[in-house]
Amino acid sequence: MDKEDKKDKSEFMKWLTEDDAPEIGIASKEPLPDYLRGVKTEFNKIEWPSKEQVQNEFTTVVIIVAIISAIVYFIDIGLDKIVDTIKGI
Repeated sequence: MDKEDKKDKSEFMKWLTEDDAPEIGIASKEPLPDYLRGVKTEFNKIEWPSKEQVQNEFTTVVIIVAIISAIVYFIDIGLDKIVDTIKGI
């Protein structure tokens, strides 16, 4: 190995062992009370949906799931009848 190869390998190893952990949380060895204060601060920034919005979205999801379930059910029945006809049952 010549000098330049050793230098490249040394720089690569240095890069490989660098601490690229984000500067938040336990990964950066931040004290736990500071981390929890940060979590509380971020948690307070969350914009929670209203009760009406949650109810409307829940109702929409239930209706869509019911419609898709009905479509799949009728497709299944239709394909079952086609297969039974082909088999001659």
